[in-house]
Amino acid sequence: MSDINVGIQLYTVREHTDDDSFRATLAQLAEMGFQGVEFAWKYGGMEPEELAGFLDELGLACCGMHVQLDELLDPGHRVYDIALACGSPYVTTSLANRVDAFESLVPELENAGRIAADKGLRFTYHNHYQEFAATVDGQTAQDYLTAHAPAEWVGLEIDLGWIHKAGLDAMAYWRRHGARTPQVHLRDYDREHDRVTDVGAGFLDMRAVAAQGEELGLDWLIFEQDRFPVSPFASCRVCLDRAREAGMLTS
Repeated sequence: MSDINVGIQLYTVREHTDDDSFRATLAQLAEMGFQGVEFAWKYGGMEPEELAGFLDELGLACCGMHVQLDELLDPGHRVYDIALACGSPYVTTSLANRVDAFESLVPELENAGRIAADKGLRFTYHNHYQEFAATVDGQTAQDYLTAHAPAEWVGLEIDLGWIHKAGLDAMAYWRRHGARTPQVHLRDYDREHDRVTDVGAGFLDMRAVAAQGEELGLDWLIFEQDRFPVSPFASCRVCLDRAREAGMLTS
């Protein structure tokens, strides 16, 4: 039995989170068994307090918010109002399309972390595979980030699938950086065919994920998938089935 929380990054169901479908989609995800949602730029057209109340009605936690760096650098931006109203512990960004500029961007990430911390939030950086392909000052962009961005201000939201695609041992990388990683993105990947897969059809060993998460004190395991053999909701069900088989979602 595992106490790890299992959430979903709403980019997974991005085609079903416009204002007219947002409420029904989140209700469906809650009914399936997800314990939390990580927002991805869409909030159902609701104001912060209304959105928080809606999550409460569904019994869903807010396990994070993926937002733009420039939004996080503005202390008065409404993303902070949403995060605080919904009880999100984390705000997150990614810069996969700007990895060559990490040398100048890392100080901005630290600044975002300080602003978030002043509001009682933890800032995390979400990796893609590009951070492991680009070189900055003689090391990968991701290694440059972890070496130069203080862990106090910049945590990690590790994406297992993208690390695997980059040719690394994703589980070993997570273990190495576990102390600064409160969130892990659960994405399965088939390196041989270079494609995202449903959870359990690629490299992931869900029991190993659950065990390592427990050992490292992981807060949230967050499912994300952007390609689907059948449909986003079918892949969501597969993910939840694999999580339950691994001893998660038992309460």
